[in-house]
Amino acid sequence: MKLLYITDQEEYSEHGTIGSFFHGYLKRHLQVNVVYFTKYKHSFQVKGDDFVVPIQYDDNIIAYLQDQSVDLDSYEFVFVRNVQKILKTVLKYRDFYGYKVGFRASFAKSTQAYELAKRERLGIIRQIRVAFGNWTKNRLINEVDIFMPTSWQMQRLFYPNLTCHIYPLNSALDPQTVSARPLRHDGICRFIYVGSLDKLREFEVILDAFESIASLPWQLHLLVRTPEGIEQMLQPYGAIKNKIEVIDTDELDAMNAEVAQCDVGLALLPQCDLYSNALASKVFDYYSAALPALLSDTKTNRETFNEQEAFFSSFEREHIAALLQTVIATDEAQLLAMGTAGQNKLLELGYNYEKMAEELFAALARL
Repeated sequence: MKLLYITDQEEYSEHGTIGSFFHGYLKRHLQVNVVYFTKYKHSFQVKGDDFVVPIQYDDNIIAYLQDQSVDLDSYEFVFVRNVQKILKTVLKYRDFYGYKVGFRASFAKSTQAYELAKRERLGIIRQIRVAFGNWTKNRLINEVDIFMPTSWQMQRLFYPNLTCHIYPLNSALDPQTVSARPLRHDGICRFIYVGSLDKLREFEVILDAFESIASLPWQLHLLVRTPEGIEQMLQPYGAIKNKIEVIDTDELDAMNAEVAQCDVGLALLPQCDLYSNALASKVFDYYSAALPALLSDTKTNRETFNEQEAFFSSFEREHIAALLQTVIATDEAQLLAMGTAGQNKLLELGYNYEKMAEELFAALARL
């Protein structure tokens, strides 16, 4: 069997689920070609099993691939990651080429846009437009053969009333790359945050907490994929800015190396449906190197981890500051033991790309 996976990622970007899962373990079971897009080239390229497409052709990607001699008749499955207009095109050609269609939703981006519109008071018209987009997207998703949200809760909250086949597919650990970061014993507790820092994440609350414990021995590493605006965010925190390092990289090896230099991962997010419907992908970045995470005290997080594997806090400055003090006072070896226990827990619970690939292949064979 053959699978064409059309991502929303640019050429050279690296993503755990795409790299380890679709480009890795799933290839043990079926042939997979991954489509990336590029803003910097104007011609089609084949790189191993990858197809690199100029971004201006994303509106009619199926016709473009056929023009480039990609044999679409040979694919049993065509998957789309996140992008509604690409999904619409793929569905349009489904009967002609005879493939089954899958849609992967890694994050409820339209709901995020709606919440930002409300937060920034952009007006009821903008909010209605986004809400209508949500409704339209749900209708479109209902036409696919298999829908892959990150969790059942995500589907119930943001994609209700679907009758298509639903197969949750969360981020996970790669059992071949999990490790344990080294002990340093230098007395400095290094925290790391991986991901984006849009306004809805209210990262200033965490910075306020760090500012209140400025005299303690800590460092904060911000590994952000979209660093624009971070320096502006940090401007009011001059007293602790020398303790904060901003790292801009999309290279997976560099990201993993940076995480391994730290002691504890930050996954504290405002407690709302948008962020509490599944384990945050950054949690897997941390536990892959056996870093325990600071988590929001939500049902989803509590159902996965206990207090021997993670730290929990409400999203309030005083509570976060108190927890940070507790973490800084915790022996480094104990932090590593917590991270290792959490790593083992995730693998035991099936957050394992190798096992997930076997299970998805079996599900596809049954479609």
